[in-house]
Amino acid sequence: GPTPTAYDVVLVLDGDHGPVVRATSVGAGPDGLACEALTGGPGPVPWTAIRSLDARPGDGSGPGVVDLHIGHRRHRILTSAADAAALAGATARYRLAAHQTPRARPRHAAARRGPGRADTGAPRRSGRAGPGARRRAPAGRRPRHAAPRRMPVPPALACLMTLSLVVGGATLSTLVTGGAGAATPASTDGTQGRSVTIMHRMAQDFAGAATVRALPAATAPPAPAPPSLVDSPTLRAHEIFGFAPYWALPQASSFDVAGLTTLAFFSVGVNPDGTVAESGPGWVGYQSQALADLVTRAHGAGDRVVLTASCFGQAALDRLSADPGAGARLGAELAQLVAAKNLDGVNIDFEGEGSKDRAGLDRLMAGLSAVIRADDPHGQVTMDTYASSAGDAAGFYDVAGLAPSVDAFFVMAYDMENPAVPSPTAPLAGPGFSDVEALEQYGASVSPAKVILGVPYYGYDWPTAGPGLGDPATGTPTPLSYAQVVALGSHLYWDPTTQTPWTSYAVGTQWHQAFFDDPASLALKAQLVNTFHIAGLGIWALGMEGADPAMLAALRGGAPVVKNLPRGPGATATTSTTTATGFAYAGTWDGVPVTLSPVDPASLAGQPAQAAGALDGFTTTDPAAACLASGPALAVSALVASPGLYAVTAGAPADCATGSWEFTVSSAPAPPTAPPGPSPTTSTTSAPTTSTTEAAPTPTTSTTAAGP
Repeated sequence: GPTPTAYDVVLVLDGDHGPVVRATSVGAGPDGLACEALTGGPGPVPWTAIRSLDARPGDGSGPGVVDLHIGHRRHRILTSAADAAALAGATARYRLAAHQTPRARPRHAAARRGPGRADTGAPRRSGRAGPGARRRAPAGRRPRHAAPRRMPVPPALACLMTLSLVVGGATLSTLVTGGAGAATPASTDGTQGRSVTIMHRMAQDFAGAATVRALPAATAPPAPAPPSLVDSPTLRAHEIFGFAPYWALPQASSFDVAGLTTLAFFSVGVNPDGTVAESGPGWVGYQSQALADLVTRAHGAGDRVVLTASCFGQAALDRLSADPGAGARLGAELAQLVAAKNLDGVNIDFEGEGSKDRAGLDRLMAGLSAVIRADDPHGQVTMDTYASSAGDAAGFYDVAGLAPSVDAFFVMAYDMENPAVPSPTAPLAGPGFSDVEALEQYGASVSPAKVILGVPYYGYDWPTAGPGLGDPATGTPTPLSYAQVVALGSHLYWDPTTQTPWTSYAVGTQWHQAFFDDPASLALKAQLVNTFHIAGLGIWALGMEGADPAMLAALRGGAPVVKNLPRGPGATATTSTTTATGFAYAGTWDGVPVTLSPVDPASLAGQPAQAAGALDGFTTTDPAAACLASGPALAVSALVASPGLYAVTAGAPADCATGSWEFTVSSAPAPPTAPPGPSPTTSTTSAPTTSTTEAAPTPTTSTTAAGP
């Protein structure tokens, strides 16, 4: 129900940051977990921000224990055994409701190769079937770059757990609803799954994609690589490494393979014993004619094609890293799969947490790499790592220790947004963790020639309190592909701090802001290749760009850097009235009170503007501008490139002081349709499911509110 249920709490222990914090209650409700000792205020911690919650009621003789992991902080709540059990149940219910809707159909078992299936050239093994999926237990530290969004983990086979994105065309389904036809049964080993990167989360929801299960099996192996490619270095001078997920195979004919240098098929799962799982949608994709055709086409374009092997379950990763023979065993199996499909190497996507497995993972990769390179001296070996891994001595990856075993690291430089504030998923620079900081850390740990900067073909859409940059979120973000962003048709703005684009639009009375990468921001990231002398750039994932050639052209350095892009509206009056200096500014425009935000006059220079009347009744707490309150009305201009954004200027000789301000009114052009809904079983862009209408152009009138 809408009313949070409160449970008595004895105390909260802040295990990372100091002494005991006493509290009286903790509430579990639809919006999150409310406890002032944890949040510092009355607002709840959103379910998506809670990385793990483990409740142990005990045996009734002592207190119940609830362990929480929020951000990088760990908390322990001591309460009664009964309340610990009740809190655990309520938490599971609310978190499930926050992250997914019920699925209509149970997940069907993946097709198995039977005696009647045509030989695809894949190596045959007898008497072995991969065990069930292992889900990650909460453990260790979360990588710094990853947004702490959690999802219930659907089933997967072996280590491969699958995630929801729409394939091809334009639709990236919300991670909260999951793919069609995928169920969410209990995990097979009693642990709970964890989301780390979007690669993992997308694999979670696509386990049951009908389009993948229906792929016809290959009738012959794909064409081998040409001799010129076989004998060439494993990496090109400007590497463009693109992932082709199994769920996108039905649309693979639209991929621009000529613009790539390496194409990675994502992925087959890895069992905890170091064997490959010969079941599940990734295995079906590996055996498909669609993949064979894609490999043939990529080889014809001069691309290497590699096989991604993935594992996301912490328990399985613990077993793999602890087994001295797992690396050689997995390497031998992958070498067989590579040879059977005339591939050119492997990519390893093992995503875990904590430092327990660092040494074991180094050993595993050394054994795996030795087998792959012995089988093919020119075989490419790459590994996916978090953006923060090179600077995280307590993290999952020992980047320096892994470097001798790989030709390159695919640095997953996305999901770096602040989970509590609408912000870019892959900022080039700025106050938070960014591409620049990641490359600085990797350059200090390994040769830059071993670094591929992964960039997103997707972004996140946030419901917000207003259209302005800095307006607070009113809900959790939803992923959307670049193709969906284009389909919105809304005005694009530029954030000069993070060097990334964004947009705002309204669905009815609800404002949204979307943050993403586009050709302009990717062109800047392509420049980082030269600045940091790294190997190149990578893409997650093909199909999300909607076949727009400008995205790949930007990564290849073939797109000019776009300048003088509109900055877009600032925080609206309903959310911000005070500047960083503590001064407030306001006035009346067109008969309605508005709040003013100071801006650098240089930021307005060169922007096309139209006269839009005058501002009366100027008031301020800034002594330097106080004289303007008794002076003439101030000139107002509408910024043509940013509908709804207005500039106010004061200057000599007409005014007693100088200054520049902005204010926003909700008079943007008619907003586009809402992002298309999830449609994992179709290869075309979904028709809009919700019409959007612009709210009546009402200037912002509130002048008192907390800052963003």
